[in-house]
Amino acid sequence: MPPSPRHRAAEATEPPAARSGSAAAPPPSDTVRGIVTVAVAVYLLGLVLTIMANSTSGSSTLVRTLVDRLFAPWMAPVWLDLGFDYRLTHGGPADGDHELEIGPWKGPAAALRRFPGGLDGARADRWRRLARAVAVADDDDRAGLLATAAARGMFAPLGARDLAVRVTRLPPRERGGPQPAAERVYAARVRMVGDEVQLIRDEPREELAPLVPPPGAP
Repeated sequence: MPPSPRHRAAEATEPPAARSGSAAAPPPSDTVRGIVTVAVAVYLLGLVLTIMANSTSGSSTLVRTLVDRLFAPWMAPVWLDLGFDYRLTHGGPADGDHELEIGPWKGPAAALRRFPGGLDGARADRWRRLARAVAVADDDDRAGLLATAAARGMFAPLGARDLAVRVTRLPPRERGGPQPAAERVYAARVRMVGDEVQLIRDEPREELAPLVPPPGAP
């Protein structure tokens, strides 16, 4: 039976979405569009400032401050920044667990204090980071400052004014292999002479003196 003129007029006035039986998705609200617009504008501003701050012609102090304080922290996630030197970041021997040992110089092994020792959690992580900073310092002066500061805090608890500071490292285990033995990566002697604190690196003998051939050798 053909549709009546009334039905044909109703179909002509209905939108295509209504005739097809599906409703169109409503457009985003003004609030959502405003938030997206502001986020895109802030991101583009940060991108422009970053390019200006890294240009070969230099940048102003204001631009550098805005980039360093506002945009750099969230444009470079910390877990992707190798400058933080998180444990196991590089996967090399230096990423193993480091332990700090402080005890009386030439004293009994029972008096030796180990850090982190039995600690766990955030406190243990801080001690391991300190020990690693001593071991992998870029220069001897920085390593000496850290080792001296750690030893000065132990003069009173150990009742000694002549201490040995050592750092041992447990390298990461290769997949399927045995656990490597711990190795000593730093050793120094820290003593109080009068009111002055002295640090003496404990270097291997072969690094302190040249090899002397035995008598009669050619």
